[in-house]
Order: sequence, then C-alpha cells, then structure tokens
Amino acid sequence: MRQLANEVRAVMVAADTYRRAMAAALGVGVTEVSALGEIRQDGPLTPSELARRLGLTSPSVTSLLDRLEAAGLVARRRHPADRRSVLVELTEAGEELLLASFEQFSEDVAAAVRSASPEHVRELGELLGGVAGSLRTRAADRDGLLGGLGRHVARRRRVDGDVTDVNGKGD
Repeated sequence: MRQLANEVRAVMVAADTYRRAMAAALGVGVTEVSALGEIRQDGPLTPSELARRLGLTSPSVTSLLDRLEAAGLVARRRHPADRRSVLVELTEAGEELLLASFEQFSEDVAAAVRSASPEHVRELGELLGGVAGSLRTRAADRDGLLGGLGRHVARRRRVDGDVTDVNGKGD
C-alpha cells in the first residue's frame, strides 16, 4: 500500500506541475485557475464563498476577481436574493477557456493510457474515484486529519528515539 500511496503522490505532484503550466499558458495564475474551476463547478458564487473555498482573505479574493474581470473571464452581478451581495459568474470567454483546458487535459490523459486495455482504464478510473472520494472526506474532517498527523509525528519521534510528544512535552 505504501508503494500505491507513493504513486498517487507522484500523480498529484505531476498534476500540480501540469496545472501550473496550464495556468501559465492561459496567462493567469494557479489561484485564478482554481477560482474559475470553483465557479464553473458550482455556478455563480459569492466572493465570500469563493474566498472560503480557496482559503483566501476577503481583500485577496477581491483583487483576484478584479484581475479575472479585467481579463474578461468573470463578471460580477447583483445577487437576486440579497441586494447587498454580488455573485461571480463565468463569462463566455471564461467558459471557453476552461473547456479548452479541460479538453487538452483529457487528450493528455488519454495519450498516457492509450496502450492500456479499456477494462484496465475503467478499473483505474473507479480506483481513482474511490481515492479522490476518500481524500475529500478526510480533508473535510479537519480534527481527524490533525489527530492523524499528530499520531504520525509522535510515532516518528518514538522511532527516532525522541520521546517528545507533538505538543513539545517530554515524558
């Protein structure tokens, strides 16, 4: 299982490198691409919801949206249910740009697995879907994730001969 985790980690690193290269090719930053993806995934979002999803401060997301709007990729419009708020949506140009990048990604993945049998590709897809779901679930459980990290740090310290716990307290 450790080898599988190493291979998944390698895919994640490669995907992150690919995402940075794609963002550069599109003439935007990685955070901008992430914002566009969030908006496309779930439709128009408020700036505060986008900030929460991206882990950004309100001023940072405002600056990000200013850049995306200036590039013609998003538009802000009044929220129909809350006149004090706005919704951010993709423009036609933003949608086209994302669809083009998704098509390029699909072609690149297809080229990578072209020699595999359709059955193996289907099985791989199912496995990766399960891994993705498990990682999303774990990421949503912040306390559980923190507890797991603490256990692993403590175990590594015991193995290395250091009996200091994760809070910096010795025995």
